[in-house]
Amino acid sequence: MAFRDLPLQHSYSSENDNLLDEFYLPVLKEATIYRRITGYFSSSSFAAAADGLAYLVSQNGGRLQYIINVQLPTNDYEAINLGYANPEEVIAKRFLTDLDSLSEACMSDHAQVLGWLIATGILEIRVGYVGEQTPGGVTDIGIEYGETRPGSAILHQKVGILTDKLGDVISFSGSNNESAQGWLYNSEKFKVFMSWEPSSEPYIQRDIEDFEELWQNRSPKTKVIPFPEAVRARLIEKAPHDAQSLKAVLDSIRAQRAKRSIGLREYQQDAIRAWLDNGGRGIFEMATGTGKTFTALGALQELLGREKRLIAVISCPFLHLCKQWEQSVKKMGIDLPVLFASSVEPKWKEKVQEKILDNRLGKARQFIIITTHDTASSSKFVDLLTEAKAPLLLIGDEVHGMGSTTHLEALHPMYRYRLGLSATPERYFDELGSEQLKAFFQGVVYEFNLHRAINEINPDTGESFLVPYEYRPVIVELSGEEQELYLELSVKIAVLLNKKNRTTTDEQNLEQKLRERAEIVKNCTTKYPAFEALLKEMKGAGALLHTLIYCSPQQIRIVQGIIRREKGIIQHRFTFEEDAVTTHPRYNNMTEREYLLDLFDQGVYHVLVAIRCLDEGVDVPSTQNAILVCSSGNPKEYIQRRGRVLRRYPGKEKAIIYDITALPNPMLASESPETVRKMVEAQLLRLEEFAHDAMNAFEVQTVVQEVRERYGI
Repeated sequence: MAFRDLPLQHSYSSENDNLLDEFYLPVLKEATIYRRITGYFSSSSFAAAADGLAYLVSQNGGRLQYIINVQLPTNDYEAINLGYANPEEVIAKRFLTDLDSLSEACMSDHAQVLGWLIATGILEIRVGYVGEQTPGGVTDIGIEYGETRPGSAILHQKVGILTDKLGDVISFSGSNNESAQGWLYNSEKFKVFMSWEPSSEPYIQRDIEDFEELWQNRSPKTKVIPFPEAVRARLIEKAPHDAQSLKAVLDSIRAQRAKRSIGLREYQQDAIRAWLDNGGRGIFEMATGTGKTFTALGALQELLGREKRLIAVISCPFLHLCKQWEQSVKKMGIDLPVLFASSVEPKWKEKVQEKILDNRLGKARQFIIITTHDTASSSKFVDLLTEAKAPLLLIGDEVHGMGSTTHLEALHPMYRYRLGLSATPERYFDELGSEQLKAFFQGVVYEFNLHRAINEINPDTGESFLVPYEYRPVIVELSGEEQELYLELSVKIAVLLNKKNRTTTDEQNLEQKLRERAEIVKNCTTKYPAFEALLKEMKGAGALLHTLIYCSPQQIRIVQGIIRREKGIIQHRFTFEEDAVTTHPRYNNMTEREYLLDLFDQGVYHVLVAIRCLDEGVDVPSTQNAILVCSSGNPKEYIQRRGRVLRRYPGKEKAIIYDITALPNPMLASESPETVRKMVEAQLLRLEEFAHDAMNAFEVQTVVQEVRERYGI
């Protein structure tokens, strides 16, 4: 076989594909040369790819060439730049210090494989560093250490080039580094180019030229030197001396990986301990991108070890998230039967009933049901689960959605164990729903907020969990008619708020009036000229690629019309109407929604115009800019949206968030000063929240202060 005989795709995402088994291992088995540039390297990648490497080395007589990143303390860079120190000696000292700190267990595993590959001449490593920077670093040769300050310059490319015996070439580039974490566990995505396809040839040729430029140390920015001899010698000293010893090492690594599955980070383990200490109940309030799904599955694993019989119910807000959870269960190494209970599974009731009976008879002691909030709260589902005799666990994904009146039936006392997941567990305009969620799950037991996610370093990547961002508010004023309607509703709301002993009908009316008033601010007509001006400004600056526009159902037609008037902008709507469940050949065997997101990632669509469906569970990490046309005071909405925009993506160093914010006319404020004050305060609350972690925080705070002075607040 050769590369062109493999069923290769042009794009791989760990959300839907098994990167190791479907791409990495098959291409390694056919390769004769593997060249790799990686911003972060771990010898654990050799353990993950042991089977593919065996073919490359023994069957194909292949070889490997790696260019890896290194970061050094500031004083080391200064010494190198001033000519006081030899780069190889400085880098060797750095690596050797960390090798000395390795445990014997680690040295007997991953680093031994690395040493063997170097000793046999199969692997040649060169080290890249970016000169004249202010670093502090993370790099890895089977190890992890240190912390890096955001913004320090590093060799950040992640490119692989493979050649087979026919001379065919594959190149791939994307988010994943050369580590077991990158190939097996992280959320990663990359594109693949194949030399036998004419359209791919220019991309492959450029990747080869760029690699050679770095390998020969001809790059104007990055310096590349040979792997330090002292480090090479230390690794060779630890390497197995014969094939039998090497096989024993690889077998040991495979066994450890099978037991370990996904390695949870320390903070994830802290969350699980807090949940267990609370009797297996509680909410994880964790920002987007911090791994709350795998933290929850880690908690499930702990429970599976404690309960001989257990039925786990995972409830999701949307159908397409059910499949994502199933994939995560597999990645976590949880080998249990998984059933789906939803509207697209017509016989789910019979299947669940049968499995519950098997559980009572001791045939299926542990299993998982993945469902939606709608189904989990239905009487059919609840009645079935009450028949179970085994302990029940409920994992509520985006748990704030389970606090609505239509979903409260899912919060049933039959669940002995309860775990809620959300970046925003508080429900807006729904104090009763929020209180019921807290009471059922027994409060938040662990928090990892967005501030930590932006500023703390992910030890698996050497980067912060989320990218930093700029926040740019655009202030507009309500029209006279809109402000008059806002004040009328405020009077009615005040009457309801001051009413003693409010009935259920009063509460429902109050909630409705509050929503109507919020819609006025959200759909303010004066936002459209501001949006059109912003669009022209961004287009003129060439900054419209990978732009996500959030709008309401009432705004989408007008917003799309404004975009159409600007020639050369390719857009598409992204709503609940696009199929997120069924794959189709028309969409390259993806769902319609996945297909749209893939084209957006590629830059085919410059702009996606989205309604609420992007608030939860749908990631668009390639987004560089977000325009909030329907910005609101709902913390759940704006925190979720911000998290979606800040996901990491290859080449993405920051995001820019534009927020078109509506305020009343200051001249009319005297008519109802208290109402106007509260309205302005509600909008400023969001601006200040966004400013808190923004790169341009001082600039935004200046805008906030100007608004306060303008309204006399």
